[in-house]
Amino acid sequence: MLRIKNYKDFKYFLQDKLDTKGVIFGVGVTSFMRFFPSLFVKNFKIICFKDSKDNQVLEKYLDEIFILKKRRPTLKLPFTNTNNILRNKTVQNYIKSHKGKKYLFLYKADKNITKAIKGLNVKLIANRAHLNKLFENKVNFRRQLIRAGLQPVPGQIMKFSEFQKPEYDFDFFVNKYGPKFVLQLPDFRLGGGKGTLFIDSKRKFNEFKKKIESGIYKRKELQTINITKFIEGKSCSIACCATKYGTLVSGIQQQIMDIPQVIAKKKGNGVFVGHVFGLKFNPSINKQAREMGEKFGKYMYSKGYKGIFGLDIIINQKENKVYPIECNARYTGAFPMISMLCMKYKIIPLDFFHFLEFLKIPYKINVKELNKKYQKQIKGSHLILSNTRDYSIEVKNELEVGTYRYQKNKIKYLSDNIFYDDLKTANDFVLVDGVPKKGQKIKKWSRTARIVHVLFNADILKANDKELKDKYLNIVYAIYKAMFGKKQP
Repeated sequence: MLRIKNYKDFKYFLQDKLDTKGVIFGVGVTSFMRFFPSLFVKNFKIICFKDSKDNQVLEKYLDEIFILKKRRPTLKLPFTNTNNILRNKTVQNYIKSHKGKKYLFLYKADKNITKAIKGLNVKLIANRAHLNKLFENKVNFRRQLIRAGLQPVPGQIMKFSEFQKPEYDFDFFVNKYGPKFVLQLPDFRLGGGKGTLFIDSKRKFNEFKKKIESGIYKRKELQTINITKFIEGKSCSIACCATKYGTLVSGIQQQIMDIPQVIAKKKGNGVFVGHVFGLKFNPSINKQAREMGEKFGKYMYSKGYKGIFGLDIIINQKENKVYPIECNARYTGAFPMISMLCMKYKIIPLDFFHFLEFLKIPYKINVKELNKKYQKQIKGSHLILSNTRDYSIEVKNELEVGTYRYQKNKIKYLSDNIFYDDLKTANDFVLVDGVPKKGQKIKKWSRTARIVHVLFNADILKANDKELKDKYLNIVYAIYKAMFGKKQP
């Protein structure tokens, strides 16, 4: 049995990796978002779609990278996601060519993926689809919070047919919840703010109600609507890992939303574009967030869920209160960045325990002691750059993957390091995750508009939480200019 008390115990597995007696395939659109477990697990391979520059750097950490676009250059998937990657015959034949135990490490599983992998004789390092739905559906989440002994944000669940009645107008909800309230569409379970609308005017409310008259919104049939009070405060989250010994809970990270220089306005509001890690809050706030994660994770584990999940929270510092907003029953957008920062600060990454749980490797931990370590102050940020224009843009200059330094309004390439450890100054940053090649076209505002991840070793947000600090905005402009030949594409 493994006894894991501190980072020193974990560090052993960076040299002598966990042996599954089989092969693990991390599957995703890009290799970066799945590579991290290769640092502590043997025979870890990546199956990805994009033939981006990252693969040349990441292959040193991996046993193999299977790049579908490289094997099938003319292939176009109906939708670029894990489900369609796993349905591809070339990918399936590659998986079948491996003998012995086989595992798939996924962002999350759903019923389509379950169908896609039928006959591949693989085990999932991911929770089953019904467990994701149980906690991610916004109606279910309210109910599960109450059953777990936690208080949800004041609000109500309404059937769509009831919500459409004339008496439930803007004034009705203003009288009940105040001048600003939130509409959540439980039928949307994709991340990044999709399915959440902030209503602060009669015009917005009426426009939305007219848009959904047919009962269809963005090609989804609506069954119920969740209406809640709007809570003022910082949009934050905690990363958690539900284990047999209790729930491990990270410190609080702030979500970066709606930065106009990196995300198209047409994507809507409440759209996630990154995190700031290691913000300071008073002890009461930290305790509330930690206890919320511990309590809800324990409840999730009792229902069969295990491993990593995230809780979105709002922190109202005037009230000194933490409100639970949403559960992401899966790997979240904080990974692998939060794990890379944990390693920098000598904290055991949550991924390690996620894998111990799914691989059924006997281990023992003291959750209370480990959670003290997860509250240790860390510092760093990450930001997702996208095409903000209403047309496709072409990459003019091919940038390298790795560490850069911003100086004299230009960016200078330093090395192929992709970790936070080697960022020596506030002007240093990492470019990674799908770094495009010269001539590649980035589609207009859509799910395929994402260009690259940028990693910083500092808090990049202004105090208003709505803008990048001048230095980091200038770095963003310099990246765009170096890649596309203009300050903002």
